[in-house]
Amino acid sequence: MRPFDQPRTLGYLPRLYTTLALATLLSSCASFGPYHADTATEPFNSVRGPADGRYKLAFIEFGDQGSPLDNSQRKAALEVIHQAERPFLFVYTHGWQNNANSGDVCKFEHFLDTISSFPEATGRKVNVIGVYIAWGDRDLTFPGLNLLTFYSRKAVAAEIASQVSCLATLNELALAARDPSKKLHCCMLIGHSFGGLLLGNTISHSILDAGGAGARNSNPWDMAVAFNSADSSISTRQLLKERNYLYQYDSTRHAYVSKSSGGTVIPENRPFLVFLQSENDLATGAFFPIGTEFYNTIGLRYHWEKVPVPGHPGEKIPESEFYTHTPGNDPYLVNYRVVPLGDASAPSGLRATENRAFEANIVQYHPDYSFYTSEHNPGKENRYCHNGTYNPDLFPHSTAEELWRRWQFLSTGNDRVPVWIVRVPKDIIWGHGGLWSDNSVAMLAALFRMQFPLTTEGATTPPPIQAPSVPVLTQ
Repeated sequence: MRPFDQPRTLGYLPRLYTTLALATLLSSCASFGPYHADTATEPFNSVRGPADGRYKLAFIEFGDQGSPLDNSQRKAALEVIHQAERPFLFVYTHGWQNNANSGDVCKFEHFLDTISSFPEATGRKVNVIGVYIAWGDRDLTFPGLNLLTFYSRKAVAAEIASQVSCLATLNELALAARDPSKKLHCCMLIGHSFGGLLLGNTISHSILDAGGAGARNSNPWDMAVAFNSADSSISTRQLLKERNYLYQYDSTRHAYVSKSSGGTVIPENRPFLVFLQSENDLATGAFFPIGTEFYNTIGLRYHWEKVPVPGHPGEKIPESEFYTHTPGNDPYLVNYRVVPLGDASAPSGLRATENRAFEANIVQYHPDYSFYTSEHNPGKENRYCHNGTYNPDLFPHSTAEELWRRWQFLSTGNDRVPVWIVRVPKDIIWGHGGLWSDNSVAMLAALFRMQFPLTTEGATTPPPIQAPSVPVLTQ
């Protein structure tokens, strides 16, 4: 062998490893989308549902800078809402490691299917509509490498929330559902993980505006719920502080009363925003503080201002406490807990055959904020997806598996403002991704009934507001 051949031989393996590493990285990059683009020949390609029309699922996809990837998707979703006489609209923003083509879509679709099958929905001829707000939260798919996207995807969620298009889309969808021509209506916003971050940051400024004019809520949606939000609690602390500045809790009236003369009174059961946090969520409870502390260390962030703690006059702590904890994992901010009341029996007269606690919670309002669950929480919501397609027959349900229990929302004594931050046992929400479990959905039904108690006339929804007609959107 000639002497000058040796360096070439020694350099072969490093080049091979580099080539393989680059090939692995490139092959693990997820497609950017849109996954459900509408076309001239298929103008409703972004909408799907069963042949009997018991529910509809629409997709609206956003890019990393907050711009829609396909403007016609919003037009298609609005058209579905306009065609419905009794729309019950669920607008869901997904979390980390998901997109418009992931298994999370199947779980949301199973949720819609379940809602549409309940006697309360079929008897009132409710039009169940879901809108899946998708964004690029899954840019690497290779196991292990996908964990490196935490900071970039968190930044993207914050970027989308700071732009105009997402809030405009939420407003327009909700307005369409509450058009005066509707015989029945409801709009619930739901966010999970980084989707909870996106939802919370998107609507927080609207929430602040809502209380300024003396009205309970000038926003067109009826409820907003964030599950296991993966945001720092800095903005949430500020939101609570501003609500504390405007309102004072009156225990005799069970209401938040404006501190200004002649101001508004908000019933305790009508919070602007609800954060639901699983007690065994390792992603936000353990890894989030580790990740943010590491970021602070490499960024040489050691000086933090001391800021007021909402509901604790005169107490100030370093703002790093709120930067390194999510809202539902910050002991200074959590103002409600779900506590067990023990085993229970199924109420009489239930007609549902699946997740009967949902029906039990939706047909009766409990002024003490108690509610039922009826499942062991086995995580069967993960089993309805086969090759990316929803199939409700993959896991048949049996009421023989039921485990009836009662729970109650109780105040922790922290700041009582019309923003609820709730710690939830793992029996209801298991871990970071357990929001679609039967018990979690049953709790969501209880929150809905708490916010909209049945009256003697049976009315459950707020009055309609004038909605604009569907605009002509171009690509």
